[in-house]
Amino acid sequence: MRLNARYIKNQVMAQQVLQRYSSKTNVEDAAKGSDSLLIQAGGSRDLSQVNYSRSGVTEKGSSLSRLYQSANQKTVTDTGNETVIQANNPYESESDIASKILNEKYSRINEINKRKPDPLGYIKDKYQRANSPYFRSDLSESERQAAYHNETEWLFKGKAQSYDFRDAAFRGETLSGEIEGENEKVFQRGQVNQQIEMLFHRNHIQIPEGANLTFTISPIDYLLKVSGTDDEELTKQIEAVLNSGENSKELFAHIIRSRSDDSSQFTAEAYEKYQVVREMYEVTGYHLKDLQIVNGKYVTEDGRDLLDVYKEALQQDPLLKHTAAEAAAHYGQGLTKLARTGYDAIPDLVLSVDYRDGSLRDVGQRKQYGSGDTDWLSEWKRQLGVRT
Repeated sequence: MRLNARYIKNQVMAQQVLQRYSSKTNVEDAAKGSDSLLIQAGGSRDLSQVNYSRSGVTEKGSSLSRLYQSANQKTVTDTGNETVIQANNPYESESDIASKILNEKYSRINEINKRKPDPLGYIKDKYQRANSPYFRSDLSESERQAAYHNETEWLFKGKAQSYDFRDAAFRGETLSGEIEGENEKVFQRGQVNQQIEMLFHRNHIQIPEGANLTFTISPIDYLLKVSGTDDEELTKQIEAVLNSGENSKELFAHIIRSRSDDSSQFTAEAYEKYQVVREMYEVTGYHLKDLQIVNGKYVTEDGRDLLDVYKEALQQDPLLKHTAAEAAAHYGQGLTKLARTGYDAIPDLVLSVDYRDGSLRDVGQRKQYGSGDTDWLSEWKRQLGVRT
């Protein structure tokens, strides 16, 4: 119910933003007669055309930032489930929110275009033909290119499958895919921090002020070990809580999602090994480290080729059988490579993360996502002109 309420709130806010801009009619558009009006789907009343003016765009830019902040101000609540930590918590990116705004904008503009005898010609008049009376000289070249792309997406497909965010609606705004990725990592870290704190609070675990703990998790069994304190009772309490349910598995996944390119904990070989071993274990129940290699193949205790066992298991699963051939080809290559190289020749993907002052702290990488550790991201945003 809370998620639905937040979703509705965000939708209402987005509509309010658009209504403010729709209420201002551009003088140049008004001179073009019917082009200054949009008809609602119900046809009951007219709406002013979405405004392209710089003042309107500036207001919309700040509102986009506020919408993003509002959409992701989420407090974790205790549901009583054993597994509290979640690596992938509900999140709305800047692009998600911008797409909602453009959906509203271009659904209306599309109604104008479709009423023209030649909708595509009319769109070209606005954005490609400088001698046309409909040419949008008030837009920059990149904004015209964006509008042309966005309007033709709606015209030909009924709804945009992709948007060009150089749209005039976001004039003065900078949307960066790289920054969006970093923002999500910071958000997910904040959620996981709250979830860990909830687990500790539920189980009456108090971490001494200034303590610098390290959580180390092995792959496949996801067994978590605690170091950094001589308090054996505290260590046992933390390990018991974080190893309950799938908390340690989710924390392992969170560390993977939080890695940066320079992470010393990750190598391509170790990660590939982890993926193959995990897939075989989850689908067949066999752990590669427990099996023998015969003639370059992993075999079960009854002499069966593990890859054949894997294929059969995929075919028997109604959710996996449709992609069984692709999965067998992909993981089969990794399985053969690992059998040739040897299981112990490649290190296991054992991951660690520090915990201090109520926040996880990244290990072995330059980019940090813990509480109070993101000044580097703020500076990067400042350099790029990104507000959120």
